[in-house]
Amino acid sequence: MKKLIDIFQKIDNILLLLDETMHEEYKNLLNPHTDMKKLFAIIEKKQNLLHKLTDAKKIRISLEQSYNIFPPYLKFNKLNHYSNQIINKCILLNKINLKNKKLTKNKFYLNQNFLNVYKSYNNSIYNIHGNLDN
Repeated sequence: MKKLIDIFQKIDNILLLLDETMHEEYKNLLNPHTDMKKLFAIIEKKQNLLHKLTDAKKIRISLEQSYNIFPPYLKFNKLNHYSNQIINKCILLNKINLKNKKLTKNKFYLNQNFLNVYKSYNNSIYNIHGNLDN
């Protein structure tokens, strides 16, 4: 039972780090001059944390099966507390993730899509000095 509580604490800590990383990503995306190297480093860090979270969830599931304990953990106060805390953090992380996706789409995808459409309709090309080239 102690191992299960420890894995819940580990999941909680990973979610806390993921929350900090996603807020950092949000601040970077709000910046008009986004540092792409920093953004890629943040995304890589987020991917590593998600892999750790997946591994911890696998361990949690195996421990639940070995102890024959399944959610909701109403009989176990500590497990119920950590479970509710994790669920609440996941809801908040989902909200910030949606905000980040919207910012990413607005910042990169729509701009690239506009450039592609503009190039297909306008065959005019400007040189470095701003003069029209054919």
